[in-house]
Amino acid sequence: MRDRRKRFLKKLKSQLEEVSEDQYIINSVRAYYDLKKVKALFLERLQEWIYNTFHDPKLKFKNLDDVPKVLEKIREHGFDPKPFQEFLEAYKALVEQEKALKKHIEKNLERMLPNASYLVGPFIAGMLLEKAGSFKKLVSFPASTIQVLGAEKALFKHLRSNRKVKPPKHGILFLHPYVHSLPRKLRGRMARTLASKLAIAFKADYSKDDVKKRLKEKIDKRYQELKSISQQRSR
Repeated sequence: MRDRRKRFLKKLKSQLEEVSEDQYIINSVRAYYDLKKVKALFLERLQEWIYNTFHDPKLKFKNLDDVPKVLEKIREHGFDPKPFQEFLEAYKALVEQEKALKKHIEKNLERMLPNASYLVGPFIAGMLLEKAGSFKKLVSFPASTIQVLGAEKALFKHLRSNRKVKPPKHGILFLHPYVHSLPRKLRGRMARTLASKLAIAFKADYSKDDVKKRLKEKIDKRYQELKSISQQRSR
């Protein structure tokens, strides 16, 4: 019993000391999410700053293209533009940092998950990896689980309702143009196809096999079939 405990602790220690590339990438994705939240807060503050000062519905701060007219208005009323400009520069830095981090994430995912990245784009593949929590878990997931990753709240609501509430048809995969471009009733079918091919792609990425073109052809074919159904129904 004692020897078994020692072996278990030794194995656990070895696992804890392993260098995990997937965890590095997962935390990069989570850092990206954090940046987006902070960027949204900064933008909201800039918008309120202008609205609460001037109460002019025509003077809006939607993006950086609106900066010149906003600064002109500030100077026109004799206000010191420096505080606003310094906060604006911090916002601009967040925008650039967000772009750079996303580019870094995509580059690493195209190398780590070449098949999955080819099928749905590196960032959607990265979002699925982040939700799974590890590459090993993601590889073990059936297509049905991959299909609803990111829709956990809707899934729990379905389970708590004793199946009175319909289960979610997609989670993160809704972001793929093949899914969200289709009518609502067909999105579940497309998401199911994507998930089934991704389940194969993740396993191929884990074993370093190349199956991306064969799988992509099947995905494209299914999308065209569903698109044709959609067009027939709209006539």
